[in-house]
Amino acid sequence: MDPIFGFVETSTLATWIRGEVPYSTYAFPVIVTLHTLGMGFLAGGSAAIDLRILGIAPHVPLNPLERFLPLLWLAFAVMAISGVLLLIAYPTKAFTNPMFYLKLGLIALAVWLVHRIAALVQRSTTVDPISSNVKALAFTSLLSWIALITAGRLLAYTHKWEMLGVPALT
Repeated sequence: MDPIFGFVETSTLATWIRGEVPYSTYAFPVIVTLHTLGMGFLAGGSAAIDLRILGIAPHVPLNPLERFLPLLWLAFAVMAISGVLLLIAYPTKAFTNPMFYLKLGLIALAVWLVHRIAALVQRSTTVDPISSNVKALAFTSLLSWIALITAGRLLAYTHKWEMLGVPALT
């Protein structure tokens, strides 16, 4: 895998993202900011729907929250694109860190739960009682977002290699 990591790390796009070429000083901070904003909208919007399902603000009808779903999917797209760009900047840092694989698994779980809960929200009416199965999905969704955000933050501190041949600062 080292030749692949080396190829990606020395690519024009990777060096541009890291700010190593002229006129790219702000590329990395802008990408990280977009990733964070996408996470805020997706995790926050999902958490709002989850909390409503769990009984917080019971006077708010569940069905109108469906209008937030396109925003959640847009936020996911922003996160996915910015995440791939961050991965291109430091592939060795990510692919040699077990926390990265945990994060990928949690992304899959969280997005699947958003999809499942969205389908339930779209079918609900204001008079439908919320089943214990749906509440379990909402609770699992909240836990997955907490774990995912934690795993993402730990990526910054748990790596052994920044890039090929560049050990992490300890």
